[in-house]
Amino acid sequence: MAETPGYILKIKNLDYSYDNRNNVLTNINLEIKNGEKIAILGANGAGKSTLFLNMNGVYNSRNGEIFFSGTKITRKNINTLRKNVGYVFQEPDSQIVGTTVLNEVSFGLVNLGLPENEIRKRTIGILKEMGLYNYKDKPPHYLSGGEKKRVAIAGVIAMQPEIILFDEPMAPLDHKNSLIFENILAKLENEGKTIIISTHNTDFAYKWASRIIVLEKGSIIADNEPLKIFTSDEILKRTNIGKPMLLQIYEIIKKKYSKDLNNYNSAPKSINEFDKWFKHL
Repeated sequence: MAETPGYILKIKNLDYSYDNRNNVLTNINLEIKNGEKIAILGANGAGKSTLFLNMNGVYNSRNGEIFFSGTKITRKNINTLRKNVGYVFQEPDSQIVGTTVLNEVSFGLVNLGLPENEIRKRTIGILKEMGLYNYKDKPPHYLSGGEKKRVAIAGVIAMQPEIILFDEPMAPLDHKNSLIFENILAKLENEGKTIIISTHNTDFAYKWASRIIVLEKGSIIADNEPLKIFTSDEILKRTNIGKPMLLQIYEIIKKKYSKDLNNYNSAPKSINEFDKWFKHL
């Protein structure tokens, strides 16, 4: 039975266990709207990757329900989830199977059964967008870590999913590739894609996300806007999540100028915002 649409992805009472005894995820309830920018925070082993693998249908839990665009996902229509929820793994070597960059990026499109001319059009287009066209005939495993990451991202984007899951996308990237990735995110956002990123980088999460979900031992313990998360001493202490550097500097300056620290309405989320705020002190 289909639920009334309103959320592109909905998860109800989801549990997941690898051994049918110990839960890795417990009672996960999430409603994700179209176009949201969500960061998922949590320590190693909190269940972030396992949650992603349930979200895109690689894992199929016995307990709980997942709805995509109002339709309940079952074993019969699991491909709906797999086609519409793309997943970029933390380690690109775990994802890359093609013998060349061109083959790798077109691999998912071939599996979708698209016409050959459409496959080539999408593949060449995304390779050019990602600055990978000159590498198209090279074996991807001989590329640098950042380049391999871009290949993995290109393969997922080429399939044009409605939701894209990124597992620790900034981890192996140098400054150049980080900027390229942020430009990719901006383009996806402009296209209306729903983006969910698992990360330990609180500076990035604070600057980029419109919503943050915090996982601890397989359970959601917080789900709110970034400022609500990063100004909660209880959450930060409980999870050992670091406060973003820009927010720490903001609090130090406000304290020095005897400003009300309980009012975060002017808290900057980027260097440019900080510069404007500082000039008006």
